[in-house]
Amino acid sequence: MADAATDVVKASADIPLTRAGRDVLDRAAAIATARGASQADPLDVLRATLESRGTLAEQAVRALKADPSAMIASLPAPDGSPGLPVRQLLVNANREAQVLGHYQVDPIHLLLAMLYTDSPATSAALQRAGLTLYDLRRHLQTAPKPAAAADARTVRPPDAALRRKPLPSLRGVVSVSPIFLGLIAATAGSGAVLWFGVLPAATGLMTILFVTAGWVTSLCVHEFGHALVAYLGGDRAVASYGYLSLNPLRYTNLLLSVAMPVAFLLLGGIGLPGGAVYINHAAIRSRGWDSAVSVAGPAGTLLCGLLVAAPFLFPNHVAYITPSTLNFFAALAFLGFIEAIALVLNLLPIPGLDGFGIIRPWLPYSIQDSANRYGQTAIIGVFIVLWFVAPVSHAFFGFVVQLTSLAGIDPGFIGYGQSNMRLR
Repeated sequence: MADAATDVVKASADIPLTRAGRDVLDRAAAIATARGASQADPLDVLRATLESRGTLAEQAVRALKADPSAMIASLPAPDGSPGLPVRQLLVNANREAQVLGHYQVDPIHLLLAMLYTDSPATSAALQRAGLTLYDLRRHLQTAPKPAAAADARTVRPPDAALRRKPLPSLRGVVSVSPIFLGLIAATAGSGAVLWFGVLPAATGLMTILFVTAGWVTSLCVHEFGHALVAYLGGDRAVASYGYLSLNPLRYTNLLLSVAMPVAFLLLGGIGLPGGAVYINHAAIRSRGWDSAVSVAGPAGTLLCGLLVAAPFLFPNHVAYITPSTLNFFAALAFLGFIEAIALVLNLLPIPGLDGFGIIRPWLPYSIQDSANRYGQTAIIGVFIVLWFVAPVSHAFFGFVVQLTSLAGIDPGFIGYGQSNMRLR
């Protein structure tokens, strides 16, 4: 026979509960179990609600001049007759939460639901104490009067916390694809070959494999950052698209997101930023979250860049640079240079790049619309300028070299690593 706790867990499986709401249900299950029942009764839930100290429900009861202790003492024991199922009580409570503009079910919503006529035992007990649905709702929706010296703008209504949409759980949503693990293995394996110098004739091939696999790994992290913040910010569709699996094959445009960046890397040593994930900006909860979605990608690139630069930041790292490890450090330096290029490029405030995405939500809609239409053209223009306009190109790459130098990466290692990016 199922116990009361199991019954409560099943009844609340798809109901968003606050921690206090979950505690009340657990307490109700314990009360039912103590009296030998296999299911909790609404009277058990009411008793657990009134026994919970510091909740909004207790505060409302006291504000309406009722005494929770006296109410508990006057509660009748469940008579064993079929009462309102806990599942229906939770459905009613969730309906109350939605009507009030709340995102989770709290003890106060359970209290409101127990005033419904389909739960006669609890509604009668509450009404005897002088509580009504209208009084409880009005208490929630009316802010306390501020003191004379208080600033009215700082006064929050009692249900302010319930009106904040909670962040979704990431359990079962985030995963790591075998392809991503394979990229890490390829990076580590080729790096080990370069470190130990066991295949000197394959230095070019190992350097290409190390830099390319490491670069694609960082692209995955970049796009994962966008998708993760978008999911937390309200766009749940990114999970169904597979963007939270770190799988480059799930990107919306494999050619633009992976193939072209790799081609540019091999041809010219430029870290082309990939535009991989589709974000439904209309689903994002605020402009701040919308900007954060754009920030998250470069933040992932920055994280990868710092990991690459970490060996160069050790005070005695020069001692580890020997004739056998030189090719490894050169490849690592060039990968760090590519990460820096991608970071700087992505942060340019140009339509189609993340730098513009950060400020886009705060711009007039007319400008946003124009940017959406000409974003790809603007990106192409950036690369044409970098490729053919020498003064701009020199200034850009000089700035990137300065950044990598700050991270301890010697420009000479970058040049040597780039010279190894070819088959010999």
